[in-house]
Amino acid sequence: MTLQNILSICAIITGVVAVIELLEYVFTKNIPWLARLARQLMRWLRRRLGRTAVAPGQRCLVLNFSAHPIMPSQRQAIRTAMNWPTLEVIDAGLGNVPEDKDFVAEAINHLERIDLLPSEWQIFPMVVVPAGYAPVWSVLLAELHGRLGYFPDMVRLRPTLVEAEEKYEVAQIVSLREIRNQARAKR
Repeated sequence: MTLQNILSICAIITGVVAVIELLEYVFTKNIPWLARLARQLMRWLRRRLGRTAVAPGQRCLVLNFSAHPIMPSQRQAIRTAMNWPTLEVIDAGLGNVPEDKDFVAEAINHLERIDLLPSEWQIFPMVVVPAGYAPVWSVLLAELHGRLGYFPDMVRLRPTLVEAEEKYEVAQIVSLREIRNQARAKR
């Protein structure tokens, strides 16, 4: 073995040790950052894969708590955004909720009228169109979280920009679960 070979082996070993130390530094000093990145990546993958993993023939539900019907173009936009083959709209319009009575019980009664078994609340993929009255929507959202075990995705509607037959369009599907999970990382 020549001196040149020994120096080459030492240089290779030194390079490997330097790379190992660099990786150790990156992973030990940046674990919170890397863990957050890995969590966000997993959530994104679960969300994307979850939206595409709808079995053929499975009921995909849109619970409409607004006082307005879901128009055909809105249905199509929701189907496309959620990547669902079909969807079923359940109108649970609240109408006028009396202010002089306990509106919590009245709001929950509207959920009781939806024809779903307790197990079906957790089986079917669903998205909700919120009620326009914030106190009632807050009660409904709390009740839905209790029944589902998670926050449902929510349809955000906005006025159309052009003169159209339909005055509102689907702006986005808001993942309340993701918002909650991101907020939990801040505690």
